[in-house]
Amino acid sequence: MTGATRVALVIPDLRVGGLQALAVRLALALDRAEWQPSVYTFDGEGPLAEELDGAGLRHELLPRRPGVDRAHAGRLAQAFRRDGIGLVHCHNITALFHGARAASRAGALPVLYTEHDRDLPAPWRQRLLHRWLARRVSAAVAVSARLAQQLNRTEGFTAAELVNGVPDPARSCALTREQARAELGWPNGPALLAVGSLTPVKNHALLLASLPALRARVPDARLYVAGDGELRAPLQAAARALPPDAVAWLGERTDVPRLLAACDLFVLSSRSEGLPLSLIEAHGAGRASLAFDVGGVGEVLVDGVTGRMAPAGDGAALAAAAAELLLDAPARAACERAARRRYEECFTLERMVGRYVTLYRTLRDRRAA
Repeated sequence: MTGATRVALVIPDLRVGGLQALAVRLALALDRAEWQPSVYTFDGEGPLAEELDGAGLRHELLPRRPGVDRAHAGRLAQAFRRDGIGLVHCHNITALFHGARAASRAGALPVLYTEHDRDLPAPWRQRLLHRWLARRVSAAVAVSARLAQQLNRTEGFTAAELVNGVPDPARSCALTREQARAELGWPNGPALLAVGSLTPVKNHALLLASLPALRARVPDARLYVAGDGELRAPLQAAARALPPDAVAWLGERTDVPRLLAACDLFVLSSRSEGLPLSLIEAHGAGRASLAFDVGGVGEVLVDGVTGRMAPAGDGAALAAAAAELLLDAPARAACERAARRRYEECFTLERMVGRYVTLYRTLRDRRAA
């Protein structure tokens, strides 16, 4: 470890989520001879802590008090000084609020800010705070071109696009569709897969509401839902109005590549997205995808090439597009091949990590000079 730069990754928690997964994958992929990552959370830990523990990487929860905890930056700065941190990487704006102030107090440490997704423009009071924070970052990136443009236009950041990447699902699961279904116990028939937290932004309620129209054209279509969250009970209650074979609830899963291998079509019904990791993972698994045209979805899914996009919030269009893909096997197979090619060209984990390492080196060397 001699000579390795100690990097602080500041994130809300270690629950299963896109932001958290990206930060943990980045930490795990860094070359330990050059970088020594530590993860600092402020809203809780979670299942991803096990991955860090398994790799021998340090993580620490420094809880913030309810409301605006102005003293939290001091506690975080103390941890940075204690741990010899040389570079701070904040994921999302709340992490930046705490991390940038802590970096200043800990010795004017360089700060990299990654924005994953949020509603923009923010209310004017928040925009004033964010403009103040923008002057305290060494570099800023956003996970989609749309998000970078909004940050630059409304909040005074000079943010570049740095797209997400995920580990190759094909390396994690080399099973055929039939083999994966046999292992999972899924019956034959058209299978749609949705992966994401059961929260309002993922919009599962509209997805459930679109199922009757889909099943009117594809009677044996079945939706598999992987994920957990605050809306689990009301969503499952709503699903009881559907035929009993229409929806299967899988809970929180660690075998998403196997689920993708087993499905015919990946579906994302979110109201808002930065650059969705689940959609990238579906492309990596070579699965045709269906999603609403929101946020950075169109920067992953090429409409008519790797899948279909429906107008935001249009459940009828979503159901019609799903039926078309499920009923046209040759078109779906062409989407699967194109999806895999797009993943290999744009969204590998190695590509993303390489771009972050280049940024890390620039910030480290600039400070040293």
